[in-house]
Amino acid sequence: LEKQKEGKKRMKQIGSVSIPQEAFLTILSTSSDD
Repeated sequence: LEKQKEGKKRMKQIGSVSIPQEAFLTILSTSSDD
């Protein structure tokens, strides 16, 4: 659980830096929809 928490934290940081969260969520929905 700790590792997962850190991973999510890192992903959040990277995501906020590279792309807006909304765009990230859109990409997630699109990929899962595919």
